[in-house]
Amino acid sequence: MKLLPQHPLALLALGLFVGGGVVHTGWLLRRPAAEENGGTAAVSQEGGRRSTSRSFPGGGVLGKGKVERKPRELGEIKDPKEAWQRSLKIKNFSERSELVVALMADWGKLDPQAALDMADTLPAGRLRQEAFAAACQGWASQHPEEAANWAMSHLTGPVAAECFGTIAGEWAANDPASAAAWVSGLPKGTQSEGATVAVIDAWVEQDPTAAAAWIDRFPEGENKDSALESLVSEWSSQSPEDAARWVNGRLGSPEAGDLAEALVGSWGSQDPAAAADWVMKLDGEIQSTAAATLLSLWAAVDPKVAADWAARFPEGETRSEAIPAIASTWAAAEPEKAVAWTLGLPDSPEQREALDDSVRSWADVSPDDLGKWVENQPANEATDHLRTIAAGTLLEDEPQDAMAMAAKISDPDKREQSITRFLKRWSREDPEAAQAWAAQAGFSNRLSVPPPSE
Repeated sequence: MKLLPQHPLALLALGLFVGGGVVHTGWLLRRPAAEENGGTAAVSQEGGRRSTSRSFPGGGVLGKGKVERKPRELGEIKDPKEAWQRSLKIKNFSERSELVVALMADWGKLDPQAALDMADTLPAGRLRQEAFAAACQGWASQHPEEAANWAMSHLTGPVAAECFGTIAGEWAANDPASAAAWVSGLPKGTQSEGATVAVIDAWVEQDPTAAAAWIDRFPEGENKDSALESLVSEWSSQSPEDAARWVNGRLGSPEAGDLAEALVGSWGSQDPAAAADWVMKLDGEIQSTAAATLLSLWAAVDPKVAADWAARFPEGETRSEAIPAIASTWAAAEPEKAVAWTLGLPDSPEQREALDDSVRSWADVSPDDLGKWVENQPANEATDHLRTIAAGTLLEDEPQDAMAMAAKISDPDKREQSITRFLKRWSREDPEAAQAWAAQAGFSNRLSVPPPSE
């Protein structure tokens, strides 16, 4: 004798009634594949369609990590309204949200209008948006055009944006051209952004050049530019060499720099050395921008190798951008090594900028360590410069330490100038403390004269 109903939604309702939470019902939402297919795991196909679960703007919850179930026989659902009522009683919002989304996605396949009517009973807020989006996703997995037409005629605002995104994702997974045609008719702006990205992501998996041709028909403007960048980023995550060949054909276009940056941003997180080879073949400003993007990624993984690569650039715009970029990024993690590297570079405008940036980063991360390190450096012009930069960075949060560091500048003229300038800045924020320090250190007269130019 069967004591439990066998469909997941009915089990879900019963589990909520008995246990009142996800802990007791989690196993109900993940019925083993073996049970579904006579002991053999299989990917569920419903009505010949491939279902997809995608994230979307506004905090959409149908992305990775959320509960997704594909019931074998929709007719077995006994009472989704009861499951709905039980799920709303769960106190933890994340658990309640997961169950509502799972329920609505399946309910949307069986009776979308009933599911949407139920979603409409929720007050304004995140759960309402998630419930609508999940119901629309379930509906679109079966009848995307019907779901799309309903959403366009009934929804507005953030709810519309989320639902458009889930509908487009489901539709494009199986018929990207039709989904793209629908998205092209959506209102321009934030309501269509998620749907556009969903179509691009799905289409790139199947035919990226067709996706690019669709985007090329967009009117000129920010929407087109951001869509092309999304295309390149997604394409690069799948096949960076193919994406690079496509970008090479667009290097003469106004959007070339943004496309190169999007490509390197994705490629550099996978294979920075290969991305670096491609960047070296670029020219001018496009190379500079792409190199800076790549270095910021590479430095987080292997800053020494990234720094060595940057140092090989000949004089020019790319080097002037790359050297400070690597120093700033590297200094956030290993400031002493970054500062030592910049000190070892030949004197140049970019070397001085890199040194200033890395010292400022060090002062932000660990001012005590910076102070100790500077104390061990020989008294010379370079050390005076380090003290000046470090003191200027420390002044906002640690003015006493900043003034103490400035007072140790070896060159008398530079010491006087720095102390006067810093005292003036300090007195604007905390005049009493600045006056007290100046009086104790014998610099009271410095507060009555104009500060030297920066």
